[in-house]
Amino acid sequence: MASNTFDCGTNYLQPSGFKVVINRREFPNLQFYAQSIAHPDASLPPSEIGFPRASVPFVGDTVDFGQLSMEVLLDEDMNSYRELYNWMISAVNEKHILATQSLGSGEVDYTAPSYHDITVAVLSSHNNVNRQFRYLNGFPISIGNIQMNATVAEQYLSFPVTFRFDYFEFK
Repeated sequence: MASNTFDCGTNYLQPSGFKVVINRREFPNLQFYAQSIAHPDASLPPSEIGFPRASVPFVGDTVDFGQLSMEVLLDEDMNSYRELYNWMISAVNEKHILATQSLGSGEVDYTAPSYHDITVAVLSSHNNVNRQFRYLNGFPISIGNIQMNATVAEQYLSFPVTFRFDYFEFK
């Protein structure tokens, strides 16, 4: 007789159980307005050594990470959009200033404060932090469009944003 080994004590991850923290001082609105997050993929491409009739795959030496994507709710003062837009603009301006300052020395330091760690806290069924994804040295690469439509009734506006980062830690 076959038995079912279903664990009734398992709590499944809720799709709305998360919060985002980037830098509370500079980006206070993103913590409250992130509506959805697409955790990126991680892949380990193999290194291949070619032989006359076949190539042999070996474990690769680098992990490639996808992009972190979020859907952010737009508040009526557009603070969440303003924070992300200003982040992008200041990153370009900081890089330009650093490059201009270092033209005489021959060395360019691109460690501008435009990189921030992004933490996504995964919440338990009791809304306590259970696990965390920490994306190190993140920066926005895209702020998507805002669809304003007078014919849609009672729907809040949101916009997509995409980040790149060095790697992530899972705790």
